[in-house]
Amino acid sequence: MNKDYFTTGEFAKICGVNKQTLFYYDQIGIFKPDVTGKNGYRYYSYTQIETFTVISMLRDLGVHIKEIKDHMDHRSPQALLCLMENKYAEIEKKISALQWSKKYIEKKILTTKEGQEAISGEIIIKELPERLMITSDYKGPDDTAAITEALGDHITYCDSLGLYNATPIGSMIPKESVGKGGYRYSKFYTTIGSIPDGVKVYRASSGRYLMIYDHNGYENIGSNCLRLLEYASSCGLDTGDFFYEDVILDDLSTKGYFDYLVRLSIKIGL
Repeated sequence: MNKDYFTTGEFAKICGVNKQTLFYYDQIGIFKPDVTGKNGYRYYSYTQIETFTVISMLRDLGVHIKEIKDHMDHRSPQALLCLMENKYAEIEKKISALQWSKKYIEKKILTTKEGQEAISGEIIIKELPERLMITSDYKGPDDTAAITEALGDHITYCDSLGLYNATPIGSMIPKESVGKGGYRYSKFYTTIGSIPDGVKVYRASSGRYLMIYDHNGYENIGSNCLRLLEYASSCGLDTGDFFYEDVILDDLSTKGYFDYLVRLSIKIGL
C-alpha cells in the first residue's frame, strides 16, 4: 500500500486508541477500514481520522454504540445535522450543570475554610461585601413544623427561578424581636451572584459587621443575639435592623444538626 494509507497499528496510534478498538468497531460495522488487502490486513486513510474522532467524541459523551451504529447504517447530511444538533443541546445542558458544580465547589471551599478558621463563641468585627438575596417573608409561629414548611416553600420558589445555590438557606431576625423571651424570623434568604431578569432582590449592604460563630447549631441563637447587642452598646456602636443567620458548616462536614457551625452577624456603624 502507498503512504496515503495507515496500518491498523499506525492509525490506532494517531487516534490514541488501541488496535482492539478498531477491530471491534470494524466487527460491529460502525467504522471499517478504507481498504482490506488480499492478505486480510486493514488499511485506513487520513480522511477517516475526523470520522473516528467524532465517533470517539460521541462515545465520550455517553452515546450508546447502538445509536452510533444506527446513524452509520442510515447516514445522510440531514441525519448528521439532527444528530449534531441534539448532541449540541445536550452539551449545553452539561456545561450549565458543570458550571453550577464548579460554583458550588468554590463556595463550599470558601465557607469550609471560614468554618475551620472560626473561633466559636468569640465576638469579632468583619468587613463583608454587599450580598444579593432572594427572600421569602415569614410571619408564622416559632414552631419547627411551620418553619420547615416555610423553608420548603422558599426552596420551591428558588427552583421556579432556576436558582440552585451552594449556600444553605439563611434567616433574617429583626433586632426588635430579640429579647430574653426569644426571637423570631422575618425572612428566609438564598444568596445569589447576580440578579435574574425581572426578579426583586434584597440587598444586604457592604460594610462592617459584628459577628459570632457557634458550633452548637441553633441552640444559642437568642443568647448570641443579646451578646452582640450588649457588645455593640458597650462599644458605642450603632447596629442595623436585622441579624443574619448563616450556616457555615453543615451535614457535609459535621456530625449533624446539633453540631452545625452557625454564624450570626449584624451590621454596625460608628
